[in-house]
Amino acid sequence: MARNEQTGYIFAKCKGERAHIISQIQRIPNVESATPVTGRFDLVIKLRTNEPTKAFTTMERVRSIPSITNTQTTISFESIINSSNRADSESPLAFALLKVKGSFDSILRKLRTIPNFAEAHVIPGAFDILAAFRADNSEDLLEKSVEKISSLNGITASETLLSYTLPEKLGRF
Repeated sequence: MARNEQTGYIFAKCKGERAHIISQIQRIPNVESATPVTGRFDLVIKLRTNEPTKAFTTMERVRSIPSITNTQTTISFESIINSSNRADSESPLAFALLKVKGSFDSILRKLRTIPNFAEAHVIPGAFDILAAFRADNSEDLLEKSVEKISSLNGITASETLLSYTLPEKLGRF
């Protein structure tokens, strides 16, 4: 388990063709990935940096895309990465936004024990931790991972964003 691989994330709402928006975002420097998700956000954009100036510049470029209607940016303070769970980009992925009570280290240790754990970041803002889980199929992701989050002592609230694969043909959602 690697530590201190901090990054930044941009949560975005958008209108129009997600595939076209994602292709625009992926051309922006310091963007590692752009994942379409269900929930109150449409995209989760992972940055290659948590350095404030670079993250700010990237966020401004994302916000300048006309189809992006709203963004929320967060920078990682502390991270843990499960290097053995770096499945391909087509694997189902879930992001869990967590509010916690108590020690961050305690919650991070507990998250590591959940099957399919990929990474977690202590973040500022409305939520305290962003955790990601990646599995071979959606059933494993939901039953073995996401459902376990609420049973962890110290988590007071959570919100889950599930990734999905864009259809082959470009179209409106």
